[in-house]
Amino acid sequence: MKKNMLTIIILALALVNVVLSSVIIFVIVPNANRTNKLVSKVAQIIDLELESPEEELAITDIKTYDVPGKLTILLKESNKGKNYAQFTVSLSINEKHKDTEKLEEKITENENMIKEMVGDVFQQYTLDEVREKKDEIKDKILTNLRNYFDSDFIINVSFGNLVLD
Repeated sequence: MKKNMLTIIILALALVNVVLSSVIIFVIVPNANRTNKLVSKVAQIIDLELESPEEELAITDIKTYDVPGKLTILLKESNKGKNYAQFTVSLSINEKHKDTEKLEEKITENENMIKEMVGDVFQQYTLDEVREKKDEIKDKILTNLRNYFDSDFIINVSFGNLVLD
């Protein structure tokens, strides 16, 4: 009788083991797989944001276009009165970009529009703000130029001989 009772207990434990194993296989494993996929997607998104969207350019792939003439812009009035900014503008162009060949000549045709865009952005800032937010101004001008030309072949805007008064 003891052997029968022991066999029944072993059989019951084996049956419980099979039931719990099937629960693990059909309930827990699919959820774990979905969680793994979600974690993988999040990791990919994070990796994409950490990487630079632009490929590294060699200095030989960058061409500089100097907008002719100096610009003199009346800045936003501050408590110090009227102030002016005088400077030259240069555009850095990615020579390897697919749009460079067809749009490069459009730059010379639109020099006045480029000067106007630069002036419009500068007029939004006071003398002190221009000193503090030079990079922000460059970013706004670059965004405006990219929108105007409907391309990102212009990679940087720079100001030469910037005199603020």
